[in-house]
Amino acid sequence: MTTWYKGPPPSIGWWPASRRRNPDLLRWWNGRKWSQPVHIRMTAEEAAESAYVETFLDDIEWTDRPASWPERSRT
Repeated sequence: MTTWYKGPPPSIGWWPASRRRNPDLLRWWNGRKWSQPVHIRMTAEEAAESAYVETFLDDIEWTDRPASWPERSRT
């Protein structure tokens, strides 16, 4: 079972984060705000564009990064 958290994650970066607990949506946390959602099937260029667009929603929840992500992405 996946645990979802409210509030800021422990570090800046990409996180599985969603308003409806969808683990296939990622968002960039810049230390202050979340980005618009990015689907895991989007290209790197599409994801980069979305990372610059902040959202002001306060009901976004995040979960731990998958074990399949590189070691350097873990906090």
